[in-house]
Amino acid sequence: MILVDKVDIMGNKRLVLWLNLLALLLFLLFCCLFSTFAFWLRPTRQLVFELDLKDLLLLIGAMLLILVIHELIHGLFFKWFKPENKIKFGIKWKSGMAYAISPGSLYSRRQMLVIGLAPFVFWTLVLSLLFAAHFISHPTYIGLVSLHAAGCAGDFYYVWLLLVKYARGDILAEDTATGLLIYRPSEGRD
Repeated sequence: MILVDKVDIMGNKRLVLWLNLLALLLFLLFCCLFSTFAFWLRPTRQLVFELDLKDLLLLIGAMLLILVIHELIHGLFFKWFKPENKIKFGIKWKSGMAYAISPGSLYSRRQMLVIGLAPFVFWTLVLSLLFAAHFISHPTYIGLVSLHAAGCAGDFYYVWLLLVKYARGDILAEDTATGLLIYRPSEGRD
């Protein structure tokens, strides 16, 4: 294996700032997108919603649960692709980023794309189904699905790296507690 790049997110304050700004922009974009979807799926005349302390606490609790399950989904797919390898979970308190990794495990581009996008797809579908079935309200749906999607900014960055920056050639990737390692298989590989 030839190490092509070491994407150190946690050690790069500028990149962390950029990802946080991206998350803010994504939140605004997803609020517009999911609001449009919500009002199309369940039309309502009420355009202004109230959020009291109880609703706010429920929203915060739901987001914490979503975050934990988000990382468990990453871990589940790490394990699915490499069942023999260990999974590690953690939080980088300084940057406010949670993570799931499989130290020393190399994954193909396709596997890393699945691992990276699985929580976004899962939570978007689950929350949309709960909303469609009238289990959650318009503001709860729009808030949760938009906050979660915006929180996927780091995952979307990895997807961009894999599909754009390293689009050419055969690569393997290792997710680490600080970022992503990109490898190219050695020439003459069987």
